[in-house]
Amino acid sequence: MKKLTTLLLAAGLVVSSFTGAQAGEFKPNLQFAEEFTYGDSGKDSPENFNAATRIRFGFDYVASEDLSATILFQYRHAWGTDTKGDFTADPTMNEGDGANHFRMRLAYIDWTIPGTDIKARMGRQPLVAPSYAFGSAILDGRGDGISLTSAINDNINVGFTWARLDSSDANGESFDSEDDADAVMLNAEFAYDGFKVAPWVMYAHADKEGLETVKPEGSILFGRDNHAADAFVIGASAELNMFDPFVFALDALYSNAKLHNMPAGAEDSFDGFYVAAKASYKFSNGTAGFGGWYSTGNDEEAKNDNGFVLLDPAFGASTILFGDNIIGVDGYNTLFNNDSPFGTWGLIAEYAGFSFLENLSHTARVVYVQGTNDKDADRDLFMTPTEDDSFVEVDFNSTYQIYKNFSATLELGYVFVDQSNLDGADEQDDIFRSALTFVYKF
Repeated sequence: MKKLTTLLLAAGLVVSSFTGAQAGEFKPNLQFAEEFTYGDSGKDSPENFNAATRIRFGFDYVASEDLSATILFQYRHAWGTDTKGDFTADPTMNEGDGANHFRMRLAYIDWTIPGTDIKARMGRQPLVAPSYAFGSAILDGRGDGISLTSAINDNINVGFTWARLDSSDANGESFDSEDDADAVMLNAEFAYDGFKVAPWVMYAHADKEGLETVKPEGSILFGRDNHAADAFVIGASAELNMFDPFVFALDALYSNAKLHNMPAGAEDSFDGFYVAAKASYKFSNGTAGFGGWYSTGNDEEAKNDNGFVLLDPAFGASTILFGDNIIGVDGYNTLFNNDSPFGTWGLIAEYAGFSFLENLSHTARVVYVQGTNDKDADRDLFMTPTEDDSFVEVDFNSTYQIYKNFSATLELGYVFVDQSNLDGADEQDDIFRSALTFVYKF
């Protein structure tokens, strides 16, 4: 904790220096989250109890409407581990329940190119591919790069992003020009009264070993080591709200990946598509929603990859199977392919934000999921669910606003697993997860 205390003191000194200078507006950002979880998924992951702390602290410094800077640190600690308070600089946060982590979460400059309406952002920043339904199946996280955005008129916005995904070899050595991985994305949004449409296209390239360590956030590009590769994604999202309180949302994409220097006869080209739709109706006491999605899967035993590009997806259709939880230090988040719906189809019905008592709100959800991978594909239950695997998840989450900046959330979820085609010794047990999380932020 000495290192963390030193950093907090240093942040305080920075605050004081900026405040005294009166050169601009200083906006501090601080969040504490304490999470207690209990889960049980039988032989796949025995029942366990976990407790963890997550702290985010940083600030925005706004010199003017044309120039500002943002910095945000994050520290996460699983209780009972590394009691001396030491922590690693690993940015992935995927080293297991016992790992403690300190990292730079965000660090970027926002500025307007003089004489234009073009907004530039440089540094570690949020990277998001458009999505209006359940969250991006490709990219919704943080990474290092440059983004440019501009309003063509009141209805049309365009954007360009270049991200340096990786610049290290398989041993973690940096600045190896033969092991770089990059992505560029062009996107636009056409927003009018009653509807909006967001088309986008992404191209990604990785050199010979870049695929092994491509990030951000510990995710993979398309899962093959020691081969250069190219991939592109074409996508579009649409939202229709002219019939408000009815709102309809649609996401669709096509992805294609090409691996180079593969052995003769080996599969070197992969592609797939994904489509999702959601309809919602807002009542005076909550919002009802219904929707679904479909994604292609692996269709041959020897074809272990369906070609989708996974950078840092944030598909949040459920709490357990797709990791839509607050901290998730217990191993029950991201059970399906890095928060990705690829290789599955599903239906969802939910009622969100309803309340019977002041300051207490609830969300109830039922999700049905089935794999789209061929039954002869290499089986990994939560990475490659097959056509013979199905799941029903029931979630009930409640949030109580204790004080203005302090809340408590109780997440309860249960997954019914159906693998009746397998021998009883191989069949996965049902899964239960509960989490009580206290969040203080200002």
